[in-house]
Amino acid sequence: MRRILIFLCIFSVSFTSLTLCKPAELQNTCDARSESYLLASLVRFATGDRSASCLPAFTFLDQWGVYGSTTSKVYSITSYNDQIIVGGDFTLTGVATGSASMVDSVTGAVVPNRFCPHLKVKGLSNAAISDGSGGFYIAGDFSYVQGIKRSQVAHILPGCQVDPNFNPAEDQTRYITALQLLGDNLYVGGMFTSWDSSSQSNIASLNRYTGKLNPEFITGTFDNGVFDIVSDGSALYVGGHFQNIGATPRYGLVKLSPNTGAIDSTFTGQAPVGGQVNDLYLGTDHTGTPVLYIVGPFTGRARSFYLNGTQTTWAPNPNLEVFKIQQYENTIYLGGDFTTIGVTPANYLVGVDNQLGAVKENNFAINNYVRNLSVIGNKLYVLGEFTEAKGQKRNYAASYDLPSGSLNIWDPNLNSVIYFPAGDIVSSGSSLLIASNHTAVNTKLRNHFVVFEESTGSPIEGTPNFDFPIKTLHRKGNHLFVGGSFENVNGTPRVAFAILDLPSYSLNPTNLGVSGSSLEIRTITSSESQIFFGGAGMTTVSGQSRNALASISSENLILTGWNPNLGPNSATSLLVFNDAVFVGGLYNTLNGNNTISNYRAVDTNTGLALNYPSNSIYPNSDVSAQAYFNGNIYLGGIFTTIGAGSFSNFAIYDTINQSYISPNPIYANGFVNSIAVSPEGKVVVAGSFTGLNGSTNSNYLGAFDSGTNTILPWAPNLENTGYATHYRNGKWYIGGEFKNAFNKAYGGLFISDLNER
Repeated sequence: MRRILIFLCIFSVSFTSLTLCKPAELQNTCDARSESYLLASLVRFATGDRSASCLPAFTFLDQWGVYGSTTSKVYSITSYNDQIIVGGDFTLTGVATGSASMVDSVTGAVVPNRFCPHLKVKGLSNAAISDGSGGFYIAGDFSYVQGIKRSQVAHILPGCQVDPNFNPAEDQTRYITALQLLGDNLYVGGMFTSWDSSSQSNIASLNRYTGKLNPEFITGTFDNGVFDIVSDGSALYVGGHFQNIGATPRYGLVKLSPNTGAIDSTFTGQAPVGGQVNDLYLGTDHTGTPVLYIVGPFTGRARSFYLNGTQTTWAPNPNLEVFKIQQYENTIYLGGDFTTIGVTPANYLVGVDNQLGAVKENNFAINNYVRNLSVIGNKLYVLGEFTEAKGQKRNYAASYDLPSGSLNIWDPNLNSVIYFPAGDIVSSGSSLLIASNHTAVNTKLRNHFVVFEESTGSPIEGTPNFDFPIKTLHRKGNHLFVGGSFENVNGTPRVAFAILDLPSYSLNPTNLGVSGSSLEIRTITSSESQIFFGGAGMTTVSGQSRNALASISSENLILTGWNPNLGPNSATSLLVFNDAVFVGGLYNTLNGNNTISNYRAVDTNTGLALNYPSNSIYPNSDVSAQAYFNGNIYLGGIFTTIGAGSFSNFAIYDTINQSYISPNPIYANGFVNSIAVSPEGKVVVAGSFTGLNGSTNSNYLGAFDSGTNTILPWAPNLENTGYATHYRNGKWYIGGEFKNAFNKAYGGLFISDLNER
C-alpha cells in the first residue's frame, strides 16, 4: 500500500507540473479526460474500492484452493448471486501461492496478488536467500515459477517478478537444498550428478546475474548430498550427508576455496566418522570468537569448531536429531526431534548458551518436530510439523520474540507439515518469504464445502461442515441441493442428501431420510417443479422404495411419485430437456426392463422410459456427464461404443433429428467426467484423458468450439484428473484432483477465460 500511495503522490505532482501553463478548470470526476478521473481511478485501485461507480472496476483476485488431504478433490461447482460454491473431498481452503509465499512479517497474512504477484512455484522450494537488493533466490525441486520455466533455481526481483536474465541450465533430475551468495557467485548445493556440460556433483557455482555455470569452480565428486553452504567472506563451509569428496574422506563437513572449489586441507573439523550434517551456522562463542556450529544425526548431534578446524567445548548433547541451528546474541537455538538436552527435558525447540551448551531458554511449548529456524531481527521464526505453540493454534509456522520467547501473533497457517530439507524464511522489506514444501497459506477449515466471493476469491464465513465428501451441487431458487457420501451436516444427521437455505447456507429442516448400502448421491438437476437426484446404493427415500433415482417437489420439498426404478444400479448424470430427464449412469435395468442400459430418457412426471435417444442402442458403459446446447446433448463417460458405432468417451446427440452424430466429431482417449457449455458455444471437457481428437496438449482438460467442433488451442496442462466445470460471467471455474494448471500451483481449483496460452 505504501508503494501505491507514494506513486499516487509522485504522479499527482508530475501531472500538476505538466499543466501549470493552463488555467484552472472545473472538473467532473466521471469525465474520463479529466485529471480527477485519473487520480480517483488510481485511488480506487490502491484502496480496492469495488463499489458502484462511474470509475473503472479492478479485479483483485487472490485465487484460493482446497487442501487438507493427499488427494484433495473438487467434484462440483455452482454459483449463487455473486458467490462461487464448491464441493468435494477436502478439509481446508487457502490462498494458492505455491511453495514460495510472501506474507506480512507481523501478521502472516498473504501479501495480496495485486501488490506482489504470487510466485505459483510448481514444485518444492527447499531454500531461499536474499539477493541484498530487495529480491531473493529460491531453489528446490521445481520446474516453473509464475508459469515461466526455471529449473530448480530462480531469481525473484523486487516486486515479485521472475528475473528474465537469470536462467540456469535445465535439468529435471537435480534436487537443490542449499544456496549461498559471495560476490558475483551463487553457490548451489543439493543432489545432482552434473550441471550443464560439467560433471560437477552436488555443489556448483553459478553467475548470480545469468545463472550460467562458473566452470573454474571444480570440486571432487561429493558422494552424497549437500544441505548447507555458509561463507565467512573468504571461504565456503559446506555441510551435508557426504562421506567422501573424490578420494578425500570428509564426514559431513568441508572447507572449500570459493574460486576453485579446492579443499582446504588445513581445516580438519568434521562430524564423527560416518556422521552427517544437516545445517551449519557461522556464529560466535561466549568470548565473541567466530565459530562454526554444525548439527545433524551424528553422535552428539551438535558441535562447533573454531575457524581453524579445532573443536570447541560446546556440547549441548540433544538426545535425538537436530535439523536447524541459529544464534541470537549469546543464545544458540536448536530445532529438531529431540526431547532432552543432556538430562534436561526440552521438546523440539530450545535455546542453549554458546559456551558449554547448557539450557537457557526452554519455554517455547511447541507440540511437535521443528524443521527450520530463522532469526530475523529480534524474532525467531519456526517451521515444522507442530500444530500448537504455547497453547495457541499454529499450523506448521510460528514466531517468537527474542530473548523473551513470547509467542507473536504471526500466523501464516500453512496447509502442510514442513519436512527436512524444505524450509527457509527470508526478509524482504515489511514482508517475509516462506519457502518450503507447503502450497497454500492463510488456510481456513472448510470440510468438503466452501463458498467464495466472486469478486475477491475469498471464502465467506458461516458455511456448514460436511463429515464426508460432496459429489454434486445444484441450486434452484433460494435452495442449494447437496449430494454425496456424507452422513452429517454440522453434526445434524443428513445421509447423502441435504438442502441448504440461501443466502444463509443454513441447513433446511427437511430430512428426506435417504437410505441404502454404500450410499452416494452423484447427480442432481431440476425442472420447473421438481428436483431430480440419483446415485449409487439408494433404495429408500422418505420410507418409500426408490432405486438410485428420486425426485422431490421444488415447492414443498416433499417426495414425488416419480420413480424410474433403476434397480440395484447407479445414476451418475441427469439432464432435463423439455419433458424428459436423460438418465446417464451404469445400469442394466430401468422401469423393470432389463434391455435398457446406461442411457435413456424418461418422462419428467411418470418416470417411464421414452423412445429416445434410442430404444435399442445404448452406450456400453457409464455416461457420467451431460450438457445441452443449441439442439445438441453432449455426453461423456467411460463408454467406447453406442450400439455398433464407435464413440470414444464422448458423443453428441442431435435432439432435432433424434440421432447420434456420426462419425463422432469429438472423442477423448480417456474418461470424461464433466462437460459445460458457455452461451457462446464454447465447450469445456474435464476428465482423466490426455487428449481430445488426438491432441497432445489436452491433459485432463480441453475445450472445443461447438459451432465447428474444432479443438481450441487452450492447454492448462493439468497433472491429474479434472472433475468439475462451471461457467459464469465470462469465466470458467475448473475443479478436480490436480495441483497445477498452466504450470502454476493451484489447489484443485482455478479460473480461466480460455485465452491463456
